[in-house]
Amino acid sequence: MVPFFLFRRHLKKAPKLGDGSFYETLKHTGSWLLIISVVHVLLMMKLEGMSAGDAVWLTWTTLLTVGYGDISAATTEGRIATIVLLYLGGIFVLANLAGAFIEWRGDRVHRMNKGHWSWNMQDHILIINTPSSGGVSYFVRLIEQLRKNEKFSDAPIQLLTRQFPEGLPEQLRKLKVVHYTGYPDNDEVLTAVSVKDAAAIIILSKDETLASSDAMTFDILDRLKESGVTEIPIITECVDDSNRQRFSRAGATVTVRPIRAYPEVIVRSLVAPGSEKILENLFKHEGDHQLRFDIEVQSVTWGDVVCALMVKGFGTAMAYVGKDNEPVCNADPARVIDAKAILIMVRENRIPSQADIVATLKTIQPAVVTDTNS
Repeated sequence: MVPFFLFRRHLKKAPKLGDGSFYETLKHTGSWLLIISVVHVLLMMKLEGMSAGDAVWLTWTTLLTVGYGDISAATTEGRIATIVLLYLGGIFVLANLAGAFIEWRGDRVHRMNKGHWSWNMQDHILIINTPSSGGVSYFVRLIEQLRKNEKFSDAPIQLLTRQFPEGLPEQLRKLKVVHYTGYPDNDEVLTAVSVKDAAAIIILSKDETLASSDAMTFDILDRLKESGVTEIPIITECVDDSNRQRFSRAGATVTVRPIRAYPEVIVRSLVAPGSEKILENLFKHEGDHQLRFDIEVQSVTWGDVVCALMVKGFGTAMAYVGKDNEPVCNADPARVIDAKAILIMVRENRIPSQADIVATLKTIQPAVVTDTNS
């Protein structure tokens, strides 16, 4: 089943039934009921000598099959008019309307489940494309991480994908996710998913292993710009690093590598733009990257270690490994450490040696420093 709060919120977006929408059928039926009721009221006033109020009361209690019986037609002509206009005409029209409504509801649920419903959403997170493999598990992790953030805990989430033409898997429906089945290189489809009203847009690479996927991402960015999407955060995945600047010029707010095992990178880029760069650096051995120095350090605060290394320009101490072999990240700067190794993010153009780190740490008093590699 599709989340009820989205049913209620987007009820006005009716799907087509035959040659017209349900609301066109409702308008047409309402016109006929008005004509029938007005004619019947006038006939009751003329044939039965009723007042306008009594004639209206008789007409609508009969149409709605309430039938109180306190007022009724007495003349043969009046009864024939009631039979023809209300019993045969009015009640038939109402029955036809009820049938159309039931058909519309069934068709609506079918379209919602199959991804053919325009939700007319606002302030939603729109995720375009699906990973070429493991899409369900990736989306589950990504959405669970989004839900853990207070800003997006209740945000509507919509997927634009061709991956689920028979409906979303149960795991995603439980997370209050809806989808639209279509290609993102179609302007009508982008309109159907309300790109201009989104709180954020995430564009995933069609295939995280093929640089040619960047062409589709660039096309989507261009279409979003033409649609008037300018102030909305747009997170894009880029396979070929040489395309990053092009994505930025095309309107991407943040560009990241497609790291399928860690969808948290996408979440961090939304919650704290810029932090995704730090996370990306953890997955490569170029530019800024992590190194481990097996050096025992005791009787010194973590803050002093971090400051000493930064002053020397040897990088940023990210964590230390305790005697129990467990890394300690983001430690309290006032904490006196007992470490067997230090993990440092270094710059590729200035990688310190083991001796450099040992010499720097020995300048901190009263630190006890031992080079375990010597």
